[in-house]
Amino acid sequence: MTNERELSDASIHSAERGGIGRSQVERLFKTHYAQMYHLALTLLFDEAESKDVVSEVFASLISGKTMMRADNAQAFLLTSVRYRCLNVLQHKQVQERFARLLTEGSDPLVSNDTAEEQMQMEELMRYVKDNLSPLEQKIFRLRYLKELTCQEVAEALNVSRQTIHTHLKQTVEKIRKYFNSNSKAI
Repeated sequence: MTNERELSDASIHSAERGGIGRSQVERLFKTHYAQMYHLALTLLFDEAESKDVVSEVFASLISGKTMMRADNAQAFLLTSVRYRCLNVLQHKQVQERFARLLTEGSDPLVSNDTAEEQMQMEELMRYVKDNLSPLEQKIFRLRYLKELTCQEVAEALNVSRQTIHTHLKQTVEKIRKYFNSNSKAI
């Protein structure tokens, strides 16, 4: 165990001097992968997502996007996994809130009134068609109807991921205002 810790600490000190090499990341991977995966699985309850999260942490180290702190590799890696898992969970909550926005006041999973749900979906699609720019419409359809990730939408439209986030935020706000004002009028 002491030898593994020394290898991890040596890798970190090397990173401070100008970067971390692939062989150092491989050693960190072999040493800490099991713990990192277990933590991700505990938080996400999904094997594939857990593996993706851990892989993303190591990919960011290799690419140089993430610089490792010198005090403790294990703590740094586990903290990185934790924050990535929290981001995944937060993203899922945003998707769920958006789905609830469409049927505010009722739970769409419990509702037996499919005709009402269909009318609400038609009203939403009419609003999207009539009130959103062509780019916002494409982003909305790819993200929420085709269920692509923001990164996939960005790649499909050849724009940055931040642009997708900005447009989605604006679009959801417009839809929220429209549906909130219409529900008060009824």
